[in-house]
Amino acid sequence: MNSENKNKQVAQKIIAILRNGLMINADTQHYIDSTFSNPSVGELEELLQDESSCETDSLMELLFFPDESVQLQLEEMIEDTHFQRRDEREIQNRVCSTSLQTQIRFPDGRSPFEMMVPPSNAAQFIERLNLSRGLDPKLRSAIARYVHPGLQIRSKIRLRNTKPVTSPNKISFLQAFFEKLQIDNDEFFDHLDFTLSFLDELKDEPDMFPALMARKKLYFQSLQKAQKLDIQLTQHNVETLLLRGKRVTYVDKVDARKKIQIIDRISLAVFGKTEFFDLMPAGEQSITLQGKEDVLKLMKELG
Repeated sequence: MNSENKNKQVAQKIIAILRNGLMINADTQHYIDSTFSNPSVGELEELLQDESSCETDSLMELLFFPDESVQLQLEEMIEDTHFQRRDEREIQNRVCSTSLQTQIRFPDGRSPFEMMVPPSNAAQFIERLNLSRGLDPKLRSAIARYVHPGLQIRSKIRLRNTKPVTSPNKISFLQAFFEKLQIDNDEFFDHLDFTLSFLDELKDEPDMFPALMARKKLYFQSLQKAQKLDIQLTQHNVETLLLRGKRVTYVDKVDARKKIQIIDRISLAVFGKTEFFDLMPAGEQSITLQGKEDVLKLMKELG
């Protein structure tokens, strides 16, 4: 299929998606309810029509932000096509020149409402689909070969939505991740999301194991600080600690432990080993854990 026909096909699909209506996600609904005091449908419609409100533009962007459910309808159509920026602009022109009305639906079942789709928001909607962000052939091949079939399309969407992975070292690491991390349920995406974020923040390291362990050590240090603070709070209140010049910072201990477990599982799968950093203040030592059983035992001891 030539470029013009493919662009037309994709534009028609996007038009159909918008006309079929958009379901906002729970985070967007929470933002609306907390920011605008649980508005009724009528109040929300009135707000969206208020061009003088500074909140209108940001709210419109949230309503027309394509989530994974939208991208799932498009990925199989676009995954093998190498779109250029000019193709994306042509698709935008086709969609934005069409008069579109959509229905905004809520996950909690409250009444939906209908509205016209402003061309500017349609253009932003298409831009956030990342159509011209192609997937590396090696990574696409690794997903097809090693990832559970039910998780493959969503894995490609995750890659499309992140900064392109172009470094040979990072590509090799991701290939090993897809090959060796044997998870065939939604838990897989916790590990993939962490890995993509980790690689995005990382420089081009020749050896990923030390980089992973450095990240793990940061989480252990956060837990150590939280542990120390918990002990201090049994002896003094927050105000007293602040008056003494102590820094009182919140640490999400549940998230830190979860990230440590994710790192361990990835490291054991890809490298066959991981390390443990002592939580005691005097300890800067590390030990090597050789299997999943060691990790589970350790995390149980940490509580």
